[in-house]
Amino acid sequence: MDEKEASGMQEEMMTVLVVEPMKEPYVKNIPNALEDLQQAVGGDIEMTYPFEDEVGILLNGNGKFEGLPLNRALYDDHGQVYDAIAGTFLVVGLTEDDFTSLTPEQIEKFKEKYQSPEIFTLFNGELHVMKMPQQEQKEQKESRKNDAQQKNPAKKKNRSGDAR
Repeated sequence: MDEKEASGMQEEMMTVLVVEPMKEPYVKNIPNALEDLQQAVGGDIEMTYPFEDEVGILLNGNGKFEGLPLNRALYDDHGQVYDAIAGTFLVVGLTEDDFTSLTPEQIEKFKEKYQSPEIFTLFNGELHVMKMPQQEQKEQKESRKNDAQQKNPAKKKNRSGDAR
């Protein structure tokens, strides 16, 4: 691979699904470059391939050791939890030897799959997972929105023309 091909690969953008703890997933275009992928998940990247689809989950390989919040569970064919992902992860498309953009169909499928944040509890040494109720999701979303507005109240006043 010559230098031109290498720089072209680094500049290639891909459409991925970002799944953050306690939030709904969202679509984002990011460069297909190691540093950008590491930044997106907050550390060293690791891949897992829990689906038959041509997609993978790109996650922070040290997320659990670093104490990142649990995000979503991974389920086996019988619906039993076999692992949990800690921290932010990306759902990415796969080619034979690289990551690629998700198709619109894949985006919709995995957006729906990860739509509801999950709550994790440890009871009698077993990890239990529960989908966050819709009402609580709405309340958390509203709370984040209010927090953001309270952090930047001056910006709103200046835009509306109120006196400082």
